[in-house]
Amino acid sequence: MARQYRKKASSMNNNAPRSTIRTALIRALAAAMLISPVACSINSDVATSDLTATVSDAKSLVVTNENGSVEVVKDAAATTMQVTAKIQCVAESKEAAEARVKATKLIAERGSDGRVRVHVQFPPRVPGVIVAYASGSYASEDGAAIAIRAASLDGIEVTSSNGSISSGAFGGTAMFKTSNGSISVDGHAGPLTMDTSNGTIKASNVGTPLVADTSNGRVEIALAPTATGNVKIDTSNGSVTLDLPAAWQGTVKADTSNGTVRMEDTRQGARTNTVKTDDDGASMAVGDATKANATIDTSNGTVKVRVTPN
Repeated sequence: MARQYRKKASSMNNNAPRSTIRTALIRALAAAMLISPVACSINSDVATSDLTATVSDAKSLVVTNENGSVEVVKDAAATTMQVTAKIQCVAESKEAAEARVKATKLIAERGSDGRVRVHVQFPPRVPGVIVAYASGSYASEDGAAIAIRAASLDGIEVTSSNGSISSGAFGGTAMFKTSNGSISVDGHAGPLTMDTSNGTIKASNVGTPLVADTSNGRVEIALAPTATGNVKIDTSNGSVTLDLPAAWQGTVKADTSNGTVRMEDTRQGARTNTVKTDDDGASMAVGDATKANATIDTSNGTVKVRVTPN
């Protein structure tokens, strides 16, 4: 069969240039796709809706979001955990998009240990149906912006495939990770890890140990007055600012491939602290240099470290 096909194809026009034959084949394939059972829609339609859930006796939180932002808000007046998801579904027609919205579920389940797991469950795609976009991409744009309000939480874990993450003044271990989006944390009291593939990281009045890692974006960290643990900051492309409280003691090391490093101790009586600069970057001893470590690494950007009075 294969030999017969090649012979027949070559006999169509033995004198035609190869580029012309290749172009003709591509056009034929594109036409076949348009008349095949696979459904394509350049002008896809979107449907939206709001889903809500309430969970009592929530102790900690785990959120998994496929595509969209996650916001965890501290609300001292909240007697239960309140979850809201603003969802959107994309399909080849308005009716199909609305059907997907109706079939979408907001899952907020509390385990026996008080841990609440939250995610949005979208209906599966119909086999053989492809939603095409004007940009030329072929993908599902179903997504959800999830907002959670709670009075207190002892431990938070948030993962989003594509979207920003923000969180308020909770406690326990916190881990925030997104493939593409910024991360913002204000007032978290426990160990904190923030990781984004592309986006800025900003944390203020937060505890330690702290890890902040972004592939592309600036990092701004200000520790809480009582934070005395290790800090590790890494960005492939972006500036870094780190504010250490008066209580923090240890060694600060910073390195940038392209940019300046500035370290200063603004407390009174801090003249005994020294800043050293060499091929590996700069370092500064703050009080007892053995108590903790703060390491900063950026490939392209300035670094500024300040030890501030409370």
